[in-house]
Amino acid sequence: MPNRSRGRTVTLRNGARVRLRPIAPEDKALLAASFERLSEQSRYRRFLTAKDKLSAAELVYLVDEVDHSDHEAIAAFEPASGDLLGIARYVRSKDDPQAAEVAVTVADDWQRQGLGRALLDRLTYRARREGIRRFSALVLGENRPALGLFADLGEAHRSSDAGEVELLIELPAERGMGAQLAKALRAAGAGSLIPARTLAQRVAVSVGTSATTPVRPSGPIRTIVVGIDGGPSGAAALRVATELAGDLEAVLHLVSAYTSTRRQADAERALAEAERDGAIDTHIHALRGDPGDALIALALEHRAELIVVGDGSTSLSRRFLAGSVSNRVSHHAPCSVLIVRTPPGPAPGTPG
Repeated sequence: MPNRSRGRTVTLRNGARVRLRPIAPEDKALLAASFERLSEQSRYRRFLTAKDKLSAAELVYLVDEVDHSDHEAIAAFEPASGDLLGIARYVRSKDDPQAAEVAVTVADDWQRQGLGRALLDRLTYRARREGIRRFSALVLGENRPALGLFADLGEAHRSSDAGEVELLIELPAERGMGAQLAKALRAAGAGSLIPARTLAQRVAVSVGTSATTPVRPSGPIRTIVVGIDGGPSGAAALRVATELAGDLEAVLHLVSAYTSTRRQADAERALAEAERDGAIDTHIHALRGDPGDALIALALEHRAELIVVGDGSTSLSRRFLAGSVSNRVSHHAPCSVLIVRTPPGPAPGTPG
């Protein structure tokens, strides 16, 4: 096992200095806290399901089962606070001892500063020391941007599941992460390389438990339904849903409900405004009835894999996402649900 004193301090593009070292058992609480600080969108991209925190079994796998040979994890820490800012991990293949699956996660407010590259560079060094010669990533083969990258990134093998492609990237022989791995990291950060198997599914296989997954976990997310209300909560949900739809090349359905207390014209106006800022392949639906029921019904009708809904925490959003709408959807939806939190703002009429 590597000595913790053999960690190193690196300087990022913004001048900040962070400490990189192998993860240790006493870092478990820091890892749990760092996961909870991730945005809902970052967590969703990692797990492809709504998830607020890591389970005890996941923490055991991600920390205690790291042997620093077949399973390595390099963590980045902010020296002053001690916060865990990011982590790069490989797990050696059981079928090919010279190959390992790789993943990198960086805190939202530390992204685009070179931290992911620094972590991956250090992980590559550790991998070579342990006899690993190539990194692999299982990605969705039906994702067109990913397929377009394969020719430049490395050797691609289509798996037995027609929807998955295994990408193999050879590591540089002596030092550094190499141009191919750097390009793969940028593609993953931009959402062009979407994982075919989530971390939750891999952990579940390891610990022998079941994972929460979408309705059709073996395939890509093709259809996303989002609730629109004309207020800040709906706008936040729309921003997240639009970006996910773009990354996943999914169809986006915008839903706004009207009732006896909300006119149909108001629902249609909110949809028209939202559609101008939405994804290219967007469909709008003004539906009469309870907002939660409208979202669930449309998800069933279009066999959606994901519903995105605001938490209704701001006063304006109560017209559509009031009270228990997000709770109702999360308990009765036929698919995964992503609840987008919005910070509380000033009450109407107060200085802001």
